[in-house]
Amino acid sequence: MNVNAEQNVFLIVVTERKKKDAMLVALLESGIHLINTLYGKGTVNERYFLNTFGLIPEKNKAVITCVATRAKADNVMDKLNTKHEFEKPNAGIAFTIPVDKVVF
Repeated sequence: MNVNAEQNVFLIVVTERKKKDAMLVALLESGIHLINTLYGKGTVNERYFLNTFGLIPEKNKAVITCVATRAKADNVMDKLNTKHEFEKPNAGIAFTIPVDKVVF
């Protein structure tokens, strides 16, 4: 797969509300400045989530979205894994969606 570092992506980070400020700092340090933060509340049955995935859900979530270059998003993903331990259960989830065109 040919990945262009300048390709735009839509980056979504979902984590506990209490970690929101740390996530925003990671984005800003990576040069991402157009950021949207939403608040959500998990509605999944806790027992189902525990039995199916072995995870205990956090009810109060922060959903952070932004548009960034692939290179900047990759930088954020590295920070989330190394500094914020996203590879561990219940730390959060982050993913990108390719964007063909962005007009500001």
